[in-house]
Amino acid sequence: MADDSVEHLSLRGDAAATEQQWQDAVAAVLRKSGRLGADDDAALAPGKLTKRTTDGIAIAPLAGTDVAAALAGTPTGSDAVRGRPQPAREVGDVPTWDLRAFVVDANDSVTAELEGGASSVWICTRPGAVADLRKALEGVLLDVAPIVLDSADPLADGGTLVELATTGLHPATNLGVDPAGERLLTGTAAPADLAAVAAFARDNGIRGFVVDAAIVHDAGAGEVLELAYAAAAGLDLLRALDAAGVPAAEAMPLIEFRYSATDQQFTTIAKLRAARAVWARICQVLGVADDVQRQHAVTSGRMMTQFDPFTNLLRTTIATFAAAVGGADAITVQPYDSALGSSDEFGRRMARNISNLLVHESHVGQVTDPAGGAGSMEKLTDDLARTAWAKLNEIEQTGFSSYVESGLAGDLEAAIDRRTRAIATRKQPITGVSEFPQYAEQPLDRPAGYSRYNAGGLIKPVHDADGFERLRRNPAERPVFLWPVGSLAASTARQTFAANLLAAGGIPTVTGTAGSGPEQLSDELAKAGTSVVCLVGNDKGYSAEGADLVARLRDGGATRVVVAGKPVAELDGVVDDHMAVGEDVLEFLNRTRSALQENR
Repeated sequence: MADDSVEHLSLRGDAAATEQQWQDAVAAVLRKSGRLGADDDAALAPGKLTKRTTDGIAIAPLAGTDVAAALAGTPTGSDAVRGRPQPAREVGDVPTWDLRAFVVDANDSVTAELEGGASSVWICTRPGAVADLRKALEGVLLDVAPIVLDSADPLADGGTLVELATTGLHPATNLGVDPAGERLLTGTAAPADLAAVAAFARDNGIRGFVVDAAIVHDAGAGEVLELAYAAAAGLDLLRALDAAGVPAAEAMPLIEFRYSATDQQFTTIAKLRAARAVWARICQVLGVADDVQRQHAVTSGRMMTQFDPFTNLLRTTIATFAAAVGGADAITVQPYDSALGSSDEFGRRMARNISNLLVHESHVGQVTDPAGGAGSMEKLTDDLARTAWAKLNEIEQTGFSSYVESGLAGDLEAAIDRRTRAIATRKQPITGVSEFPQYAEQPLDRPAGYSRYNAGGLIKPVHDADGFERLRRNPAERPVFLWPVGSLAASTARQTFAANLLAAGGIPTVTGTAGSGPEQLSDELAKAGTSVVCLVGNDKGYSAEGADLVARLRDGGATRVVVAGKPVAELDGVVDDHMAVGEDVLEFLNRTRSALQENR
């Protein structure tokens, strides 16, 4: 009988591969592509593949398992980082997370959410949201389905929950009191008596508090700031509770943390793990044994687009996967149309089914901390945790209250500026908006939705796609004429590039017939009704005929001539502008729109 053991598989090498061998192989590929010089050291190869978050944290392409071993004994290597182990289950039960639906509209059915696959409900009873909590929870088994409140009067609403729960409340039920979040969202301090909230929660076997860092994410924070804010707000809450007579050891089980989950899957996974590392270190300092942070992840509102909103289904799927792999205890998936206003039933159903699919078909919940031990993930987790810890120390030196009043806004502005630059240059692309837009798309019509952000609050929400979508909502009246230089084969690549780029800024295009003569193209330009022309071709064509062509265009009345790609030497100083990979696209689009407006 043939030996088919691993040792005899033909693909198995005689010895384990080394990092040097990997570097040499990568360097060979990069040299062929021109990204690494022929004489450059192979040790430079990993740096060419290293990505960075908008906070500047490196995401290494490769790191060995020795990274995880080296972290043993540190907060990042603690058991708390792995999250809570799967609870004991009956045979046949599918390991899962808490699928938490967010209900803000009185017309939304809580029972429909639960019957459709949700296992808990996060419900807002503030003005403009659900007005009658009692009616909204009719038919809900409160000992089975946890309810997490977002309330202006949490003790009163908590009392309603107790009255409705004939057999008690589920222990994951939460009054949702968030003093720091209340201050940021409304501009006022939380009215609830913290000692009374803690006593109510303990007496009824539920939680009382939330530290919501997702609100600063949606206001523009990067991963480091979101982590540091969560830790600082958590510490501030512990101090306030201690002053109210509730020691840290008793307060910890009453607190849940809320984070955002984005389509940047590796940073989301590492962020949730890093959050647990930072909190475990705080618990260690305070001498608290209960050091595993309870986490609720919400798919990012900031990443959602209004144009081509169906791409949001892909974003939220990736974000949900990342939140699950990162160890979130509960996950809320925002409907694909949430950026447009109040979601319809189809949007809410699809949001629920994203989690349902990942649980029941992909079995993502089967393994606790599947990213644990992977060198790159452990390194990213540790880097995020250490950088966030350093930022936490800065906030502590300032004082949390002072930081919220005077320091947070500046940090948010800086984070927004970094991200805006990355989006404007399309280093952080947004599919359907900055890349591959549908120019003639009509946005979906949705009624105005509820916003958690108050006009008097200290922060306001932002959307990553805002810069491009503002232009799309007010499209240019006149087109840019795309003048093909050379044959169809020579001009197609840059013609497609230019048309997509201009469409991202709400600028229509008319494309000339490639391969035709200058007379026909001039006629086509005249019929297009524009004096702004973009040359589309390859560098060889630009060098051969570009300068003469620009002169003829200007003689024919063209007021602005741009070129797709970086200008060759023959066009340097001849054309008015250019569009190229890595350039600030938003600035180019605004310049072009201004030219179209001026030359109507």
